[in-house]
Amino acid sequence: MRLLRSIAATLLLAYPASQSALAFELPDLGEISRASLSEAQEDRIGREIMRQIRESSDYLDDAVIAEYLVNLGERLAGVSPNPGRHFEFFPVRDASINAFALPGGYVGVHTGLISAARNESELAGVLSHEIAHVTQGHIARMVDSQKSNSLISLAALAVAILAARSNSQVSQAALVGAQAMSIQNQLDFTRENEREADRIGLQILDASGYSPQGMGSFFERLQAQGRLYENNAPAYLRTHPLTYERIADMQNRLGNMSYRQHADSPEFLLVRARVQAAEGEARDAVAVFEARVHENPAPAAWYGLLQASLRVGNTKRAEQALAKLDGAMGGFPPVAVARVELALARGQAEEAVRLARDGLVRHAAYRPLAYLHARALLRANRAKDALAFLNEQQRTWPSDVHFHVLRAESHSALGQATEAHLAQAEAYVLSDRIAAAIEQLRMAQRTGKADFYTLSIVDARLRDLRERQRRDSAAEAGGKAK
Repeated sequence: MRLLRSIAATLLLAYPASQSALAFELPDLGEISRASLSEAQEDRIGREIMRQIRESSDYLDDAVIAEYLVNLGERLAGVSPNPGRHFEFFPVRDASINAFALPGGYVGVHTGLISAARNESELAGVLSHEIAHVTQGHIARMVDSQKSNSLISLAALAVAILAARSNSQVSQAALVGAQAMSIQNQLDFTRENEREADRIGLQILDASGYSPQGMGSFFERLQAQGRLYENNAPAYLRTHPLTYERIADMQNRLGNMSYRQHADSPEFLLVRARVQAAEGEARDAVAVFEARVHENPAPAAWYGLLQASLRVGNTKRAEQALAKLDGAMGGFPPVAVARVELALARGQAEEAVRLARDGLVRHAAYRPLAYLHARALLRANRAKDALAFLNEQQRTWPSDVHFHVLRAESHSALGQATEAHLAQAEAYVLSDRIAAAIEQLRMAQRTGKADFYTLSIVDARLRDLRERQRRDSAAEAGGKAK
């Protein structure tokens, strides 16, 4: 809810719907009656919405959860009707049971959905449904259906798309003005869209190896909750209305598919526990997981107790929980991260460096562990080592925002102000904050504390970004002139 209000205020107050130009860089759709939303336009709108989301407190910057969603989403998208389509999966700090797809292939997953999923196939089923909305072009179809609205403000459209996908009730309060309200009323997915997403989603789920029955069981459970709590139905029901026809159609399709059991991956069990340990008050979370380990001392329950104990600063109890984990799930990446997190919580920076290094020997491609290794090196006042490590990592992950931010911190710790501003500028570019990146480069020019080669890089990058701004402005002006 806070996320939507924040974005609505930024987009609509900074640039009212009645004006004829946009205060931020978004493509002008031109005469909507002539064409539907292209993939390039979808991407630019999606990137602008994501820029707003990343700046919101509801954007969950938890590397372990994000990495799991990326891996799960890529596995599903890889067997979708359009496996080459760009997708980005990200977590949103929201207790409601929901997920939403945005233009450009961005898929947001509420922590409430991860927490409520009874098994991995249920979570995969929801993501498959959202992937299908993207691959089938449902957002572009919705825009195309509004051919009579030739004066649609793209700012209002961006807000409406996010609001409709995230929470249709909140959108009524978030959207300002009759025009924006009119747009939102037409943005809910049609019954045909939903049934097509069900059908394609089931095919994706089946092809990826998960149990197709997970989608059916999840939707049936939501429908039952909707009947029991009519005035407080799960958010997913408000944005993806479930009709008896949809349920019946899904049951018929499942009846023609082979039953498959899918064992939950350890990563799913650990990530779900991590999400649950971060819910509500910290002491309440500790009490919940203390009760769980007493009733059923499963590894995921111990992991949840570890995370909840770290929230309240009880490192002794966290260590006891970690000892219970080491035998059963000690070889899995999130547990390796937990070892480093515990060492850092105790102020043992060198021990954290050692644990992170050992973990990376087994999980070399696990980025959350790489982030922590760099942070541990910085905490141990080993910025030079951190920078060398980050430069090596960036050969594999050149477009990873976190590595650029950590490089900026490393350069700053070494007193290299110009290089720090340059690294931060690259992080802003990757987050679509071009104006902020240009300002960082200007600051880099003013430091005057770098060699000729570094300053030449700064100057060249600044010219590139200014030219990008110029091209975007020209493209926007051309679109308005049509």
